[in-house]
Amino acid sequence: MKPEESSDAPFEEGPNPRLFPRINQLAKISFCIGIGDIIVVIYMFFIGLEYDVVLWWLIALFLTSAFGAFCGHCACKQIRTRRPHQTGKGMAVFGLIGCYVCIGLFFFGFWLLSHGTV
Repeated sequence: MKPEESSDAPFEEGPNPRLFPRINQLAKISFCIGIGDIIVVIYMFFIGLEYDVVLWWLIALFLTSAFGAFCGHCACKQIRTRRPHQTGKGMAVFGLIGCYVCIGLFFFGFWLLSHGTV
């Protein structure tokens, strides 16, 4: 067996995780749900649905918004504890804002439906 010859080429390493922090996955989920819920609210406003359909859309909107808000809060906590290795606090906060706006719109829409104004 021949011994391996050493080369003068520099040794290449993979990317350093400290140099390239990762975006938190829960922040991405919260961000997407927040944007999606706002799009659904705009869509519901412009198409004019029947009473039963609006009620089911509002319930689905509330459930997805609650899940998005939960993911956003968990993401903020994880980002705080893993500060140098993870980023995405802006995405998580934007997702939280979108989800809480949609939760507020759910309660407003439910109030409108309960008073028979829609």
